[in-house]
Amino acid sequence: MTATRPAPGWSLEQWLAWLEQGPRGGIVLGLDRVARVLDRLAPAARPTLTVAGTNGKGSCAHFAAQLAHACGRRVGLYTSPHLLDFGERIRVDGVPCERTKLIDTFARVEAARGDVMLTYFEFTTLAALCLFDDADVDLRVLEVGLGGRLDAVNAIDADACVITSIGLDHVAELGDSLDGIAREKAGVARPGRAAVMAMPEPPVALREALDGIGARSRSVGVVADAADGGWRIDGFDTALPAPVIAGDAVRRNLAAAAIGLTETGMDAATIAAALPGAVTAFSLPGRQQAHGDLILDIAHNVEAAESLAHGLVLAAALGQRHGRWRIVLGMLADKPVEGVAQVLAPLAAGWVCTGLPGPRGMTGDMLAGRVAGAGMTDVVAAHDVAEAVAIARASRTGDESILVTGSFLTVAGALRA
Repeated sequence: MTATRPAPGWSLEQWLAWLEQGPRGGIVLGLDRVARVLDRLAPAARPTLTVAGTNGKGSCAHFAAQLAHACGRRVGLYTSPHLLDFGERIRVDGVPCERTKLIDTFARVEAARGDVMLTYFEFTTLAALCLFDDADVDLRVLEVGLGGRLDAVNAIDADACVITSIGLDHVAELGDSLDGIAREKAGVARPGRAAVMAMPEPPVALREALDGIGARSRSVGVVADAADGGWRIDGFDTALPAPVIAGDAVRRNLAAAAIGLTETGMDAATIAAALPGAVTAFSLPGRQQAHGDLILDIAHNVEAAESLAHGLVLAAALGQRHGRWRIVLGMLADKPVEGVAQVLAPLAAGWVCTGLPGPRGMTGDMLAGRVAGAGMTDVVAAHDVAEAVAIARASRTGDESILVTGSFLTVAGALRA
């Protein structure tokens, strides 16, 4: 598609293809462009929780939205990327946005932008804010796309923010220094407003950056109550069940979401009353997701793989999962394949490496070479995810489960297959 301007009657697929072409499809950090168009669209100010971090943003943002909805709030949730349908990115009370509404709102943003060139993410962020305005939501939960300080979501002055983790990812845009990345993520905070840190030991650079901004730093504390995974959040005298998504990092992210909501003006007692039911009901596509005989997880960097491995070991100890896995792995070429393989190696009974589409994708043979080069054995290659899942099913033994992981694209391929 080479159109410089959208045409009347375009389908959603045509709009998205147009947004993906040229500079619109790339990453160009900065707030000037999105702020100019936001001023023209003029959505109303609404209570807002912004969620930044390297891993765990999705879990935190989704749980915050679900918990607030359980407390009787009308909630708009903006996340990225999506698994199967773009409407997953923009939800009101958990319901993905309808295609016709997306098309109409894209046209509205296009009319407002004039000669301002917007990236894909900037354009869709503005569309989300317009849709939440149309739905008259009580609360917006906005997940940062990349970094924080210069991400389009940061054009909104949030009432509170959560920072879930600091790790090496998107180094081409954010640099390869953890301190530098911490400072970028701290940029979502605002003077005098709460910044909730979900990490057990937040980096010194993050605390220093938040202090420099003048934000009120808050740490998260979680306490294990029992061997069955029961737990509590510091500040909430409420016994909580084990989340379906296992692991210490998940519990910290859920706790950070609850604390963050209190900082948007919601009543702590109401949140405490809703917490047990919300934790019991919480699940998230692509995060330790059971799908038939598969477990699906989008872990695509070392930190996410560590959280996944911890969760699987904990689930096995509780009798919820087997301890050995036939791993279907699909990763993009710029991700730390060797590091992820080494983290998952203690759980692996064997590996099926799948090719992924797109300019950053690798063939199954290329990925298998990198996994074998990292010291893994019993490594085979597949053309695509469907073939990889079929190979894993045929080669597993009776005491093995199948894990599909490495990328949103890998999980989406399994869901489609």
